[in-house]
Amino acid sequence: MTAKTRVPATVALSLLARSGHKLSAVTLRQWVHRGHITRGPGGYDLLEIVNYLDNRNGPRCA
Repeated sequence: MTAKTRVPATVALSLLARSGHKLSAVTLRQWVHRGHITRGPGGYDLLEIVNYLDNRNGPRCA
């Protein structure tokens, strides 16, 4: 079992922007509200967000 590392929205958005994903805090909140991702103590799980983006947009090319 792996522990989830959660980060605040500002950190998540900054790291995702560096990967080419332009998202806003509003978008993250909407995804939580719609059940696409979760927010827990400490914020958002980056792996969960990336997995959602991959499933939504198709896998990224390496």
